[in-house]
Amino acid sequence: MLRFVLREAFGGLRRNLTMTVAMVITTAISLALLATGVLITTMTSETKEIYLDRIEVMVQLDDQTSTTDTDCSGAECSAIKQKLDDDDNVETVTFRNKDQSYQRFVDLFQDSDPQLVQQTSQDAFPAALHVRLADPLDTSAIDNIRDMPGVATVVDQGDDLRGATKNLDGIRNASFILAAVQAVAAVFLIMNMVQIAASQRRQEVGIMRMVGASRWYTQLPFILEAAVAALVGSVVAVGALFAGKSFLLDHALRSLYDAHLIARINVGDVWLVAPFVVIAGVVVAAVTAEVTLRWYVKDQR
Repeated sequence: MLRFVLREAFGGLRRNLTMTVAMVITTAISLALLATGVLITTMTSETKEIYLDRIEVMVQLDDQTSTTDTDCSGAECSAIKQKLDDDDNVETVTFRNKDQSYQRFVDLFQDSDPQLVQQTSQDAFPAALHVRLADPLDTSAIDNIRDMPGVATVVDQGDDLRGATKNLDGIRNASFILAAVQAVAAVFLIMNMVQIAASQRRQEVGIMRMVGASRWYTQLPFILEAAVAALVGSVVAVGALFAGKSFLLDHALRSLYDAHLIARINVGDVWLVAPFVVIAGVVVAAVTAEVTLRWYVKDQR
């Protein structure tokens, strides 16, 4: 029985070679795009984690508050700080007066750019509240205090992160949309391939059913034919992912990786998504073939 099923399945693939190749290519492209979207989703999440410990929002106070309030005990500064402390998305709030803000600037730049430090007046820096958010992409806590008395400007380092993740999300969404379009094309190719194969072997299947062969026994070669073609396409997709990572992605993003600006896609990430790519391709092909055969049999009655 197994020998017959395998012989019929691989024989069908050879008879419809052109359509088989088209199905393999379409399936490979669809699954590769789907996997790319998943990998970009992972990259976006890990990129966000990289910046969690770096990003803060600086709420700069106006000149009057900066000059008169050295410990945030004044009405305006304390009201701002209290509102931030009460927000669940705020992890920490640190106050720095004018002198402390200048000293922090000196500590940061005295080694890398001493001339800049010499040319900068000590009065150039206002007092400020330095805010760490639990989610740097959620600025609702900052939006609530922007118009409060005493607030001069808000410097949000998370703007760059939001821009980067927005771009990554756009690429991810495009990958998923293209994957869906390619998946529809692959499904139609599977349906056509199965219908052509069933039509070519219609008399043979009819005779087998007359002598007592079960429906599954006669339909299994067609299902296996579609599953094998999808399996080949899935393997091609996984190979394309590894090749794309090694020869394209790693070279294109090396500087960003080295500067820790975005999370790195590792070989392990590809290996993690590879089994799901293969399983998805084979299952979709098998289910599509089974449904197509049911419709085809009904139409022939």
